[in-house]
Amino acid sequence: MTAASQPSDATAPERHPYTERATRFERLAAAHGSRSRLVSNLRGLAFGTSAVALLLATLGGQPAGGPVSAIAAVCFVGLIMWHSRVIAREDDALRLARVNIDARARVTGEWHALPDDGARFIAETHPYAADLDLFGKGSVYQRINVAHTRFGQDAMARFLSNTAEPDAIRARQEAAQALSPLLEERQKLEALSIAVVEPPPSLANDGRPTSTTKPRPIEPPDPEPLLAWAEREPWLSKRTALIATLYVLPVLTLGLMFLARPVGLPGTAWLLPFIGELIVVAQVKPQADAVFAAVSSTQGAFLRYGPMFELIESLKLPSRLLADLRQGLVSSEVSPSASMKRFERIVSYFELRHGGIIHLFANAFLLWDAHCLLRLEGWQKDAGRHARAWFRTLGEVEALSAFAGLSYDEPGFIWPEIVEGPACFEATELAHPLLPATSRIANDVSLPEPGRALLVTGSNMSGKSTLLRSMGTAAAMALSGAPVCAARFRLSPLVVRTSLKISDSLARGVSHFYAEVSRLKAAVDATEGDTPVLFLLDEILHGTNSEERQIGARWILAELLRRGAIGAVSTHDIGLCRLPDALMARVTQCHFRENVEGGRMTFDYRLRTGPVSGGNALRLMRLVGLAVPVDGSV
Repeated sequence: MTAASQPSDATAPERHPYTERATRFERLAAAHGSRSRLVSNLRGLAFGTSAVALLLATLGGQPAGGPVSAIAAVCFVGLIMWHSRVIAREDDALRLARVNIDARARVTGEWHALPDDGARFIAETHPYAADLDLFGKGSVYQRINVAHTRFGQDAMARFLSNTAEPDAIRARQEAAQALSPLLEERQKLEALSIAVVEPPPSLANDGRPTSTTKPRPIEPPDPEPLLAWAEREPWLSKRTALIATLYVLPVLTLGLMFLARPVGLPGTAWLLPFIGELIVVAQVKPQADAVFAAVSSTQGAFLRYGPMFELIESLKLPSRLLADLRQGLVSSEVSPSASMKRFERIVSYFELRHGGIIHLFANAFLLWDAHCLLRLEGWQKDAGRHARAWFRTLGEVEALSAFAGLSYDEPGFIWPEIVEGPACFEATELAHPLLPATSRIANDVSLPEPGRALLVTGSNMSGKSTLLRSMGTAAAMALSGAPVCAARFRLSPLVVRTSLKISDSLARGVSHFYAEVSRLKAAVDATEGDTPVLFLLDEILHGTNSEERQIGARWILAELLRRGAIGAVSTHDIGLCRLPDALMARVTQCHFRENVEGGRMTFDYRLRTGPVSGGNALRLMRLVGLAVPVDGSV
């Protein structure tokens, strides 16, 4: 058992490459902002010129006023189109500045301040997520996630929370490795995902994007109502007779309104088809209301996914998984990006519902809502059944981009070797990925075959719990397809079970001891499955008396080893080492050590072979000022 430090001098934040990129995009945004203000002034000038020239032509008798007014009006329209492009470029630059500021935070140890920590994915019943800090403040998710859409965040949580099949793990590794060097494409994807969630950013007084200097919304919009509607069977499209009335009744009503008297019909003849239109309006209204509610509540965010799909559709990388994901998008009857544009056109007509009295007359005489509903159902029929799969693909690409970004930012991390066969966990220079690179102390861990365990002893604060969390976090990340903080890492597919940070649950009426016993039972029960178990147990059964604790702890460890599980147990209690010789031969004893110099206790966090020679509890008590006698007398 060897140990090695893993120093890595972090680049100062003000000199980090991401800082340089953020500054460049902020300057670009400022330049576009200046141009935007200039174009805005020119728009006003063009509009004023057109208006004045028109007045001179109509009221002042100036013959040149008409042409001047027309030319100024054309310039005004052109300036509007130019202005919209300038504003879009400014927004893009601001979001890219934000992306680089967040990226710098991830690599300089400031990532704890990032707003999305994945707290909504915390599940009290998950067998290891809480113990390994996968979600929540200071979590793995907060450190690596770059997904801002609900689909990307869900995919990231799904990857981290579940053990994938070996082929799926390797495919994710290959995809993330292909994405890793594509910094521009990955950052553009992240910037586009921010555009889905947040309103356009703007520059603060100090020139930095306001989205980086103020609290930001982190709850992404939920397009579920729209997707649920898209997957339902169309309502209007199946009613052929009703569809015919949508075209016949408006023509009859308007035709008779203007032509009834000339052809010898009563002037009120148009009322009969108009009443028919009102009946159709009443019949269609419930469906139109429901669909309008679904599309109008999410359509803004829904449409902003279009550029993300367009970017993914253009990716052609040497990765089977990315190729399959991309093929799933471009092989549909219609591409997602084109489908979004079509959806936008249809919904823009439906937005006349906000037009007050104009909508009232258009709906009554032209059956406006029914025609919009019919066209939306056409989109629903062509694209609706594909939409959820499109978004799931987008989410998976976002999650893979996060893994790629971690590999890019941490060149010392490696892609683990996933082996199929008997249980194994072998790591060289393993450290915890959430510790700063400058203070990580790496250790080697070897569990080469089923029924092997580490028995880790040592004093308080010496590093026992950190080692177990490093092992568990590495396993969880490796089994999700992510890179890990190690120089070499080889493991088989494993079911991870932990008992590291047990706490009472007043809400469920569960005591600390009962909660821990439940975790231990879950670890033993998991060995009945087909996949081997990796168990990580920290100071087990410390909520009961010493004798019962030793008996129970020895039985748990022995039972797990007999069932072929592998893992590690940390303890202060040397009595746990008294297993039968046959089982003790399968346990590697190791320990962490402390040093006391000048009245101060220090730790080197290096794992050594053999059991620890003693504890430090009394010395710690004396160091903080408690005059406890070291000889045990009272």
